[in-house]
Amino acid sequence: MNQMVALWAHPRSRSTVLERVFIERGDFEVFHEPFAHGVFSADSSIPSDDWDHAFPTTYTAIKQRLIEAASRSPVFHKDMCYHCLEELKVDVDFLACQDNVFIIREPVSSIVSHHRIYPDMPLQAIGYKAQYEIFCVLKKLTGKVPYVINADDLAADPQRVIRKLCDYLNIEFLPRALSWKRECPPQWKTWRSWHVAAENSERIIAPDKQGMDITLFEQCAKLKNLYDYHRPFYEHMNAFCQ
Repeated sequence: MNQMVALWAHPRSRSTVLERVFIERGDFEVFHEPFAHGVFSADSSIPSDDWDHAFPTTYTAIKQRLIEAASRSPVFHKDMCYHCLEELKVDVDFLACQDNVFIIREPVSSIVSHHRIYPDMPLQAIGYKAQYEIFCVLKKLTGKVPYVINADDLAADPQRVIRKLCDYLNIEFLPRALSWKRECPPQWKTWRSWHVAAENSERIIAPDKQGMDITLFEQCAKLKNLYDYHRPFYEHMNAFCQ
């Protein structure tokens, strides 16, 4: 494996609970959305909690923090492509120095979940388009289809999906990492209010179906427009799910 694994997500994609597995493993230094520090601050309108004012705030400095950490031990970082899209699209050296994995979730559920926490979310923050752009960059760079996980598959059968991911990354599958204590890992404190369910979880589970999700979606033109815009990018990546 490379010394660094990147999980490229969109908001509300169950990426945080997958990150929790890597925290529980104990053999990776885990960074939670480091590039968010380059676009947001404690004064931003987006909900945040205990802001880390000591963390770097430029793309170059954040990237360097990750690379330096990877010189000491394996690194896992989870982030949203839209946080650093333009820089990332041309930084092929950075993309090439790590294993890049994508996680996607069916857009109705993710968009409604996002809306409940941050109703003023802008179009680009839904995240699928930015993911797909980096997906295409990597496909061209490597000549291979990037690794894609569907979050619904992860929730339905976490052991199978994570075992397969470990095989892809050439790391040991550790069954003990699939369960944990209910707590907020320090990596999540800046965005704690976004991860209430993950903080109160003990393992990856499939959530109950929420009929009101569809009702809210059908009643809100903004959500429908966000869905219509991003759905094609989801479908493109979903065709290559592992």
